[in-house]
Amino acid sequence: MKRAEIIAVGSELLLGEIVNTNASYISEQLSKYGVPVLYHQVVGDNAVRMRETFEIARRRSDFVIVTGGLGPTADDVTKTVLSDLLDRPIVRDEEAYETIQRFLVSRNRLMNDGDARQADVLSGADVLPNPVGLAPGMWIAGDTTWLLLPGVPREMKALVEATFPQKLSGATLVSESLRFYEIGESALDDAVKDLLDGSNPTVAPYAETGEARLRISARATDEVTARQMIEEVKTEIMKRVGSYYFGSDDETIASHLVQSLSRLNRTFAVAESLTGGEVQSMITSTPGASAIFLGGVVTYSDELKNRYLGVALDTIEQHSVVSKEVAYEMVDGLSKTTHADYALSFTGEAGPTSNSGRPVGTVYIGVKTPNGIEVIERTYPHQERNIIRMRAAKDGLWSLIQRIKKGE
Repeated sequence: MKRAEIIAVGSELLLGEIVNTNASYISEQLSKYGVPVLYHQVVGDNAVRMRETFEIARRRSDFVIVTGGLGPTADDVTKTVLSDLLDRPIVRDEEAYETIQRFLVSRNRLMNDGDARQADVLSGADVLPNPVGLAPGMWIAGDTTWLLLPGVPREMKALVEATFPQKLSGATLVSESLRFYEIGESALDDAVKDLLDGSNPTVAPYAETGEARLRISARATDEVTARQMIEEVKTEIMKRVGSYYFGSDDETIASHLVQSLSRLNRTFAVAESLTGGEVQSMITSTPGASAIFLGGVVTYSDELKNRYLGVALDTIEQHSVVSKEVAYEMVDGLSKTTHADYALSFTGEAGPTSNSGRPVGTVYIGVKTPNGIEVIERTYPHQERNIIRMRAAKDGLWSLIQRIKKGE
């Protein structure tokens, strides 16, 4: 199968009431079997528009997966529309009917017409029993192969897990995302420009808040061979931009720091004002954080900065709460209280207006290592409030990672 397409059925998706997580999950699973997904579509519970959508998919795709519209209500018309398009009559599957009947009896319910319709399938389809629900799925082979799945995510996932290993075969597609910090997407693109033209493995750049990623994908007859192909390209990339690399796939800057401190048997604490607990959340979301994280404080007010961190009120009055002097005293006071080996403090203006007179986007980060304390200044002009907070949090963690690498 060279061209796959996923169609999500449901007016609630178009209204924004439900997020289409099914398509993301199915795409991810198809990639493991070397099946590329070229299109995602969403269509409401309207028979005319649904048929138009199915016709487009049939013309351009070898494999079409449809989620939703298999339930008991009047607007569940996926089977009816596809039956008409493929000229396959709808028949009742006795095994599915008996499953529904047994379920309803166990709940002391009588079967109505809607319940029974869930057992209706297209003639000639390979009926896929639903292990966690009532409506079965269907595999319909032909010039275009159709896979009909329930829209309920739990049911959809159960059927995918049961069906894909049996029905899909051939090349295996393996991917690894390399994650980088302090290098922009365009700079990263320039550094590996010649590698972006490869056909197998492929290299594709992506960007997110303060980070850049390179996804390497390789297709081979087996996973071991594909991973070897990825490793060759990864080695070349690391020669060029390895100093910005902090992890792969689900690794984060926070998890990298936790792992680094765990190896050194060192501890960490944080004092937050601007970031409002964001750094503590990032750290404690990482497995193993308890081995290195002593704790943290969020001190928004001047009074609490003075009471819990020992920041002098005279310092705040003279330099303002958003200043390198306050950032210094915050991390110094925290270090004296917790005796942490490494510590950070954050103060700044996240906006939308400034309370200190400093420009919005001005941030001071206190960085404490066994070698002493320094304060770094960052500016994030013309950024939204939460982007400023997130960038500051990541910059602070990254600053510690870099100092640990240098042996500080």
